[in-house]
Amino acid sequence: MPVTAPEQAAIIDRVVELLRDNYVFPEKANVIERELRKNIREGIYSSTLLLNAFLEHLNADLQRASGDKHLKINNNSRIVERIRREAEGKKEIPKGFLELLHRENFRLRKVEMLEGNIGYFKFDNFVELQFVREALRGAMDFLHESDAIILDLTDNGGGASETSDYLVSYFLRDSTTVGEWWVRKTGETTLSVTKHLPEVRQMLEVPLYILVGGQTASAAEGVAYTLQQFKRAVVIGEQSKGLGNPGELFPIDDRLFTMIPTILNKNSVTGTNWDGMGVTPDIKVEPAKALTRARVEALRRLAAMNSDGKEKFRYEFLAQGYESLLSIQKVPPGFGQACTGNYEGGRMVVSKDGALYFILGNIERKLSYMDDLTFLVEGRTDYHLRFPLHNGEVNHFEVLWFDDTMDKYRKLK
Repeated sequence: MPVTAPEQAAIIDRVVELLRDNYVFPEKANVIERELRKNIREGIYSSTLLLNAFLEHLNADLQRASGDKHLKINNNSRIVERIRREAEGKKEIPKGFLELLHRENFRLRKVEMLEGNIGYFKFDNFVELQFVREALRGAMDFLHESDAIILDLTDNGGGASETSDYLVSYFLRDSTTVGEWWVRKTGETTLSVTKHLPEVRQMLEVPLYILVGGQTASAAEGVAYTLQQFKRAVVIGEQSKGLGNPGELFPIDDRLFTMIPTILNKNSVTGTNWDGMGVTPDIKVEPAKALTRARVEALRRLAAMNSDGKEKFRYEFLAQGYESLLSIQKVPPGFGQACTGNYEGGRMVVSKDGALYFILGNIERKLSYMDDLTFLVEGRTDYHLRFPLHNGEVNHFEVLWFDDTMDKYRKLK
């Protein structure tokens, strides 16, 4: 869709006006205005006569001048209509919205119990609490008996702050002052305090790990940052997006609207927030390995907390296996070939395509080298295989079980 130079100027005029009146950082609004006015004078936008190309250029300039990734102009006439109706007090649920939420399961993706009684919960948005409350409570009730919990927010783009506050209330004591909100329009400051909610079965002492990444944004960052700063959670992954201050949607014209941060959010521990920087993980690791890293950390923590020798061994055994997945070791030269052969009970170790496989019956499992002549067995975390060397030869292998017992199988000649 084409956009003329006068239309470009009108869009910029409206954006500047909205920023002057509403942006939580008035001084930045002035910087943005100077930058955009200069670009118009210098004809920077004259070559971008298609609307989407112009918006892409303009959004890049807005974010560069402000350092605020929340600032963005979007093209959607239906949302503009909804914003205007809501401004008139005609708040309504868009047609098909509830059906979409149900099809998406309120963006709750997975809740399960991992080995070691570690609860895992992945969800990708904070849907408005009036819609998601029952489903979210059900997920949290499922996790209640966990010995440790992993919240996966790596793909969570944020959403309703009331829902993120609800989640935080499971992990911080009632009446905890989390932070404060300063509203630009009124100049008022409001304290953010955790509330007592009868249906919330709190988990105040359960070890908690939160996964974040480059797509973790806004309210999701708020959960991670808050629980990290209160020393309630260990954050694992990559730097998050850096969208720290809530805002509102404003219409620019009949097609375009923009989100402008209108509220300054301050954490009560740090006196600031994560805006523009993101949440810095306590343990930095690439996203593909974040869950495995969290499992290792949780298992090691549970081992340290447990006084029962057998349980401590089981936690350490599981942790050792998952830790080996983070950095696969090379099989020592000649050792792999020494392991191959037929063993008692119809067991076999074969070399195929540069890897070792353990075969029992019709089941074939890949072996990954850990250390100390020991292999991790694909698909099994309850045992490892160790192949002792005697004068450079393997005469048997040992099945090392999670309960600190061992079976031995002799190599057949």
